Amino acid sequence: MTKKAAFMAASFVVLGLPVCAYAEQTFDSAAKPPEVWQPPLFDVQQWDWIQLDTGEWVKGRLKVLHDESIEIDSDHFDLISIDWEDVAYIRTGRVMSVLLEGGDVILGRLTTENGKLLIGGEPAAFTDVVGIATASPREFDLWSADIAVGLNFRSGNVEQKDLNSKVVLKRRTVKNNTRMSYTGNYSESSSEQIANNHTAEMSHDYRVSNRWFFRPVQAQYYRDPFQNRAAEWTLGFGAGYQIFDTPKLDWSIAAGPGYQRTEYVDVAPGEDRTVSTPAFLIGSFYDHEITDNIDFQADYQVTLTEPKGGRAKHDFYMALDVDLTSRLDLRLAGTWKRIESPQPDSNGITPEKDDFTATLGLSLEI
Repeated sequence: MTKKAAFMAASFVVLGLPVCAYAEQTFDSAAKPPEVWQPPLFDVQQWDWIQLDTGEWVKGRLKVLHDESIEIDSDHFDLISIDWEDVAYIRTGRVMSVLLEGGDVILGRLTTENGKLLIGGEPAAFTDVVGIATASPREFDLWSADIAVGLNFRSGNVEQKDLNSKVVLKRRTVKNNTRMSYTGNYSESSSEQIANNHTAEMSHDYRVSNRWFFRPVQAQYYRDPFQNRAAEWTLGFGAGYQIFDTPKLDWSIAAGPGYQRTEYVDVAPGEDRTVSTPAFLIGSFYDHEITDNIDFQADYQVTLTEPKGGRAKHDFYMALDVDLTSRLDLRLAGTWKRIESPQPDSNGITPEKDDFTATLGLSLEI
């Protein structure tokens, strides 16, 4: 009986040990405060870190803060756009250039302590940050590109080929934005050209405040023999205003005086082949993220001149992009060009005022 009682007591102790250990562990864990995870310190020079207000973390290379959204390039998720108001913590391993609401620019690494943003150790409010860009000495880091191409070939009873292309280059810092673009349309039917026009543009904007910007230079080159334009140069300057500046909608307008010089292919007897006139430029840029996968863009500019220079030249471009991958889009685009007073040639033939082009192609973001 003694041995049996001893065996039962020992069995009870052995079986009760895990239960007691679990109970003790549960009690201690509940008594301890939860541990707050922080990014590892050993890769401070390698990665940038962002924590959302939901507690989620994103690791990558911070690209830019623009239109109240911040972009970070992740190795796994590629380029991610995050609303600035959703950022609870940020830390960069590189020196960044930060534009504040008052127009001041501060250089330094970004970090967060006790809910406060620090720029190179100096405190700043999250709501005062207007823009962030890399302060990298590498010029390559400041550039981005968008390349769109559309092709069409037909053979049989009709031999025709069409080529449409648009290239946009942007250089962006925290206060400066330079944009260069080229648009070309070429069509050939039965070895005869039916369209051949080219437009090259360049503009530079300097941000004065969160809404206003100064445009010290805006230039355009245009060539379209079918519009009796052998070459046309436009140069101007002006100022602009950001009407909407949200993560989903970007709309700005700009206007200013300029100068236009037009060289015609052929003119009527007694008319000047080269015409120079003062000009006034009015432009609008609209970019709307309709859904996460669909974007709409509309770019319009009108150049007002004297009647001998065409009186008014309208340039309208719109594009609807559907994401195929993170960098490749399917693009449906259209252009409209109109010259109010086309110049007749020596045979008295006046070109049509309007030209329309529609393109279905691919767009690559770099």
